[in-house]
Amino acid sequence: MTDGALKTRVLEAAAAERSPTRKEIHRRNIVICLVAAATGIAAFVTFAAVMSGGELLRRGGEVTPHRHVIRPMWLLITTAGGALGVAAASLWLALGRGGSMLGRPSRWLLYGGLLIPISLFAWKVGWSMAFEDGTVAWPERAGWRCLSLSLLVAVGPLLSFLALRRRAVMHPALNGAAIGFAAGACAWLVVDLWCPVAYAPHVLLGHVLPLFILAAAGAILGQALLSLRR
Repeated sequence: MTDGALKTRVLEAAAAERSPTRKEIHRRNIVICLVAAATGIAAFVTFAAVMSGGELLRRGGEVTPHRHVIRPMWLLITTAGGALGVAAASLWLALGRGGSMLGRPSRWLLYGGLLIPISLFAWKVGWSMAFEDGTVAWPERAGWRCLSLSLLVAVGPLLSFLALRRRAVMHPALNGAAIGFAAGACAWLVVDLWCPVAYAPHVLLGHVLPLFILAAAGAILGQALLSLRR
């Protein structure tokens, strides 16, 4: 599509829609953010109630029948704090438009999105390696429960963030993928509080793989929902 044709479509779409007031946009965004938080928290609490007797903060457990491992509180605070920072950066990348009405450049969305899982994995495993038994293997915990929890928690935020973004004129699929990574990063934070395992294969399956699943789902939904339509 040429720049002239794209400009014409943008102007036609803008003329066809009533422009909401700034107050209406602000109120709408607050409601959507509250829905995202409420659905994610509700999913997390429900999952924890079913799978761990309502235990939301898990610091350790039985690695083997005769070996009990406890995650140091400083390690938990450090990994969760890093996850919070990455989640905030991912939301800024996915939901912001940058300096253009057409949104962020494609290279920002692509490279920034890929940096999210890399950063989360490196931060989690890297810090855990500095503590005794921090990355010990848990034979009974391959990572399937964490994968399920990540996807369950992220569904509500993913749909809410897509509603916040509304339109992505230039790169709807890439914007959708970035939103998927952002939803996954938010889910990573609560999963990190619930899961004491930092064994690399477990983290790759249960924590990193959901990020790419959500990014793929976000790309599909982004192409369908964020594209400019007549």
